[in-house]
Amino acid sequence: EKEDEATKFASFEQWCSDIKRTKTEEIKAGEMTMEEQNAAILKAESEIRALTDRIQELEEDVGRWDQDQKAATDVRQKEKTDYQATLQDYTESLDALSEAITVLKKQAYSRSQPQFVQTLLEVRSLRLVPPAAKSALTAFLQQAQPSVEAMPDDMLFNKAPEANAYEFQSGGVIEILV
Repeated sequence: EKEDEATKFASFEQWCSDIKRTKTEEIKAGEMTMEEQNAAILKAESEIRALTDRIQELEEDVGRWDQDQKAATDVRQKEKTDYQATLQDYTESLDALSEAITVLKKQAYSRSQPQFVQTLLEVRSLRLVPPAAKSALTAFLQQAQPSVEAMPDDMLFNKAPEANAYEFQSGGVIEILV
């Protein structure tokens, strides 16, 4: 019986040492796994911090880009308004030039003295002409013209052909503008 008990005890002791060894190995493996998991957690935390910083940088970039885009849009809007104003000014100027060319072409002839006097009378009768200008025109029209016979030199007795009171001289301007 003692032998049987010694065998049982030896087998129990063997079983205990096997279990102890197995459990020790499992504990070591568990500790290794915990260390690996802790290292993975630390690595993940580091990556989270790095990625959070990067996200903040990118959000700041997006904010700056939005501001830049808004500023550029404002500048383009102002430039568009300036362009439209300039275009309108140029269009009005070209229209005015076209009208002026048309008027000059209609006036492209010389006027005789009676036509010139008649034009001066018409200008004098306009309401928009100031009274001082009307007085000056009246004085000009009432000036007495000396007769050819009253001239002291015999050479002046010859009458010259009637000269035009106004000769059209804007032909060159019309050619340049057209």
